[in-house]
Amino acid sequence: MHVWALQGNFHHLPPYTALHRPAARRPRRLYTLLGGTLAHLDRELRFLQQSLLDCDVDDLLLLDVPLACAACTDRAEIKRRDRLFAERVPAPYAAWLAGPLWHHCPQVERVDFHWDLETQCPVPGSYALHAVATVKSSQRADRQFSLFRLGRYDPAQLAHCLSEIGWEEIGAEPYGGEHSLRLYRKRPEGQRAGSGWIHPWEGSRG
Repeated sequence: MHVWALQGNFHHLPPYTALHRPAARRPRRLYTLLGGTLAHLDRELRFLQQSLLDCDVDDLLLLDVPLACAACTDRAEIKRRDRLFAERVPAPYAAWLAGPLWHHCPQVERVDFHWDLETQCPVPGSYALHAVATVKSSQRADRQFSLFRLGRYDPAQLAHCLSEIGWEEIGAEPYGGEHSLRLYRKRPEGQRAGSGWIHPWEGSRG
């Protein structure tokens, strides 16, 4: 395995020439979006299509996927079952997110947070929690800012969407009760989903 450091913006992967060696000399690569990276993106599929343009056949993509706890069409059930929504915005999140508001909003006296639920998301079956801050001041009207997004996904529908743009799911490992690590392989152009490739994870399971 070859590892190197790159200081940059992961939204701008295509211009980084270090990632674009000729295919004949390039081994299979593993792209990882861990630690909630996928869940923070506003347009997940557009990011994967535009930022991973240089992927070759058999390159791998490992996603950390927060799992939906209810159907995206059932707002009441999401609010009842989603642990984070029920607990409101945690104090450490609020303290971290409020910092720029205290620095840059004039006459701020208090910052309150709440979750806003989005159910019309780009990935079918998914929903998202938005941490919304209300900035309060006695000198002016309240102002609201959406500062943080956390997506939740139906894994089957996510896999179908990724298959449509050429990424076939080949393995999954749930963890923590609310997340799943899911591995995808870049298919050859024109190859149908589910044909011609078996990952060792699948073959080793009884």
